[in-house]
Amino acid sequence: MLSLLALLAAPAFAEQSEVYLVASVQLGGSNLAQSIFLHEPQITTLAECQEAVRVGQRDRDWQRYHHIFMRDRFQGFTGHLDYRCVLTTQRFSGWNDRARYNHPYLISIDEQANLQVERIPSQAQCATRLKGLPQARQAISRCAVGNQSLL
Repeated sequence: MLSLLALLAAPAFAEQSEVYLVASVQLGGSNLAQSIFLHEPQITTLAECQEAVRVGQRDRDWQRYHHIFMRDRFQGFTGHLDYRCVLTTQRFSGWNDRARYNHPYLISIDEQANLQVERIPSQAQCATRLKGLPQARQAISRCAVGNQSLL
């Protein structure tokens, strides 16, 4: 009986949302963007995530969600940073700042901070897919490349 209950509970547990920080930098005046997906197991609410972002930006020292965007790679260009705390059942490989950003994604974040990420074969196909979405979904979506795998 207990094993049957464990089997029934396993799928529900596997689909539990976790808090992630989506950090993105967009090259000013273009549709080129890079995004990373950071997860801290001890941060379990959106409020805790937002506080970690606030402290990280204020102190310019990210004790939680440690990351560095290489600003020197954007010399001569304007890069716009965006941080969003989100909930998702999707999982991502760990972030490595030296890995190539060669995974194009269609990223959607709705009004309730729910994240949906879809791997797309190329940035051009992502842009075409984005344009084909209903207007409401376009408004909450963007294309970006990442260096993490969608698990």
